[in-house]
Amino acid sequence: MSLRGNKAVFFDRDGVINEKLPEDRYVTRWEEFRFLPDVFRTLRHIKSRGYLIILVTNQRGIARKLMTEQQLQNIHQCMQAALELHGCSFDRIFYCPHDIQDHCYCRKPRPGLLAMAEQYYRIDKANSYMVGDSAGDVEAGRRYGIKTIRIGTRDATADYSVGRLEDILNIVT
Repeated sequence: MSLRGNKAVFFDRDGVINEKLPEDRYVTRWEEFRFLPDVFRTLRHIKSRGYLIILVTNQRGIARKLMTEQQLQNIHQCMQAALELHGCSFDRIFYCPHDIQDHCYCRKPRPGLLAMAEQYYRIDKANSYMVGDSAGDVEAGRRYGIKTIRIGTRDATADYSVGRLEDILNIVT
């Protein structure tokens, strides 16, 4: 670790790591989870460049009683096991179980999930990124004080916009 801390790449989950289900549907079982193309290769390259990789995900389905925290834990354990087989498991996973109207600090676009990483690591914000597919992901990264990458949609509020996950390898060096 440098004196500045750890450089990190924070990733949203649904729509970045795995296929996002249609609006108001949630991945509630491992059988519904499908990795997006190039996830393993991209995460492996980022880890090889000395970055922590941290998952930060809103999981409103818990608040809406569509799944339990234990079900989410099972999905994440299976996801981590699959990622581990490819040498690219997340260093930490943080999730928000609250609904929008709960106004919690951890639900993106608030930066609470990203700030939770500071309990475990000193984060070098000048050399860290938030990667997501929504305006809320970008806003969380901006509020936390790191560079932002929006996947799939051109976004003037993001520092970078890319078409696919693997395109971040040209940015995160």
